[in-house]
Amino acid sequence: MYLNAGLVLVSIVLVMLAGAPGLHGGNSVAAEPDHIIGLLLPPEEPEAASLRDGATLGVEVANQAPGPHFRLSIRGRTGQWGADGVEAARMAIDDGAQGLITPLDGAASHLMLQVSGRTAIPVISLCADASVSQTGVPWMLRIVPRTVEEANALFAGIHASHWTALIPGGRAGREAARDLRAAATNSLCSLEKSLEVNPSFTNATRLAQQILRQRPDAVLLWLDPATAGRLAKALRTAGFAGTLAGPGRLRSALFAAAAGDDMEGLIVAAPVLDPDAATAWRLFSDAFRLRFGREADATSAASYDASRLLIHILRQIGDHPAQEAFPISFCLAGASGNLAFDSQGNRKVNLQLMEAHRGQFTPVGAGTNQ
Repeated sequence: MYLNAGLVLVSIVLVMLAGAPGLHGGNSVAAEPDHIIGLLLPPEEPEAASLRDGATLGVEVANQAPGPHFRLSIRGRTGQWGADGVEAARMAIDDGAQGLITPLDGAASHLMLQVSGRTAIPVISLCADASVSQTGVPWMLRIVPRTVEEANALFAGIHASHWTALIPGGRAGREAARDLRAAATNSLCSLEKSLEVNPSFTNATRLAQQILRQRPDAVLLWLDPATAGRLAKALRTAGFAGTLAGPGRLRSALFAAAAGDDMEGLIVAAPVLDPDAATAWRLFSDAFRLRFGREADATSAASYDASRLLIHILRQIGDHPAQEAFPISFCLAGASGNLAFDSQGNRKVNLQLMEAHRGQFTPVGAGTNQ
């Protein structure tokens, strides 16, 4: 669970946290504006712009409502494993953050949860790894569907006998492979191979030919959107006529730009939007386009919901310790769907399959309860 070399460095910082004033009971260091939430954004994060802009807009929209105003503190730096934990601790010590938002990366999420566990600062996680909810931090909420849930929906809704999964290298890939295997077992599907893909790979054609030799009926592109788009194009160019599928984060301009016309037919799992959530999505996407001059995507919607949800919780709890707000029992309409959570902090989500057609994603089947 990511608890090895970097833990030593993080533990040193946590000793500092234990004696730092203002970290318990919700009493943050005086600042103007009066409250702060922190977003960890490693420089190497492929979807950094969506994460940053979604969270920024969420804070700006929340600040239009009555109540204390909030500021978004963004930290992240390149370094050895463990640097993310140090940056999370600095958000707590130096910035006085009252809540934290993780990136999509599992290792960074676990390091942030170590900080949260010692400081009782609530965390909203954007990481889909199943292991995130196994850390035992009771004031954590995961705002994205789990990998297992998305894969279950894809395996159930796509008729294919032989699957191949393309996953990232390193820890992220091992977590994804474990969750995808669990979903395949649940669905009685044959996930025959998981291939690790380094984002810096240069020969997409060779990799596509390697995949075709396995003769899969369907390929799971469990990668960041830009890398997945490159491989979707390479696979179609190499003659792959089967199904391409992946997580909801592929509903992205990064994927569309890399895949071009070859995004046609891509199938992803996405939350079902009831009328209130559909309205929330429309208002968010219009505001995002006006604010940043580009289209919103699934990741920016999740980041937007994370910052708004965190501010909602902190405003509700007032002067009481933030951890007293958990477990969460309310439900809000978010841009990414209804925001409701189970006792472990996992999002309760109803998923449906969406298919790309002429650059747009439209539903292709009935919702799948997870």
